Amino acid sequence: MTGLAFIFVDLAYAATCDRVCLLAEAKQFNANMLAHTPAKIPLAASANVRENTKAIALADSKWNGVTKILSEGVYTDPILGNVIEHVAAETSGGKVVYIGTRLKVADQKIKEVEVNFDDGPRVSVKNLVPYDPIFNTIVPSEERSTREELVRIITDYFKGLTDHNPNQADYDPRCDRYHSGNRVTHNPKNGTEQSGDDGCYESNLGPKPWGPATEVRIGLVDPERAIVIGYAILYYRNSNRRMQINEVFKILGGRLWMVDNIGLMEEGVTTSGFTE
Repeated sequence: MTGLAFIFVDLAYAATCDRVCLLAEAKQFNANMLAHTPAKIPLAASANVRENTKAIALADSKWNGVTKILSEGVYTDPILGNVIEHVAAETSGGKVVYIGTRLKVADQKIKEVEVNFDDGPRVSVKNLVPYDPIFNTIVPSEERSTREELVRIITDYFKGLTDHNPNQADYDPRCDRYHSGNRVTHNPKNGTEQSGDDGCYESNLGPKPWGPATEVRIGLVDPERAIVIGYAILYYRNSNRRMQINEVFKILGGRLWMVDNIGLMEEGVTTSGFTE
C-alpha cells in the first residue's frame, strides 16, 4: 500500500467509526471500568464526562462499584458517532443496578461520556436479565421505517410529554414501557407511575403532573433494528424535581412497540450538560 493510500485510510477512520468500531469502543469502556482502569479509556483532551447530569472524572463514576455485567443491550449510530448501551449489573454488595451509557466517538477518541446510573430500590432484575431480545431483532428491509420517519415518531413522543396530546397513530395498543425493569403500563400494581392498566398511549393522555420535556435529543437511530434512543429533561409541575430520561424505543410497523427507560429524579436539575 502506498503512503498516499495510508493517508486516505487514516482520514476515513478519523471521519467515521462504523458499527464494529463502535461496539469495540463500548466493550473496551466496560472492560476498563470493571477493571478500575479508566485511564486506559481513550478520552479526547476536552471530553465532556457526566453521570446523572453531573460533570465527573471517570475515576469517580459509580461504575467503580460494579463487579459483574448481567445483561446488556448495545446500539450504534455511525452517522451520529454514538454507541449507547443499557446494562444490568451487580455491585460488590450484590445489588442490581441499571446503567445507560452513551459514548460519542470521533477521530479515534471518546469526546462525550453520558452515564445514567440507577442504583435505586425500584430496579427490577426479572425484566432486565436477560435483556429482551426484541430490541435487537432486525426488521426485514421492506418493512423498515426510514430514519426520518423514526425521528419524527420520537420527536412527537417527547412533544406528547409536554402537551399530553400524543398521536395515537404512533402507538401500538400493546406497547409497554419499562422503567429500569419495572413494567409501568398494562400493570395496575406497578407502583412507579400509577398508570394502572393504561398502555403507552393512554398513560400520557390528558392532565399529568409532568411536563414540559426540555433538552430533547435524539442520540441514536438504527433503522435496521427499528431503534431510536432519546434523551430529555422532564419537569414536574410545582416542584424543583426534574427527571433525566434516557429511553430506548422499538418501533415496528411505524408504531411504538416497547420502551426501555432509565429515568432519574433529582432536585434542581436544569440541564443534562449535553445540549447540541
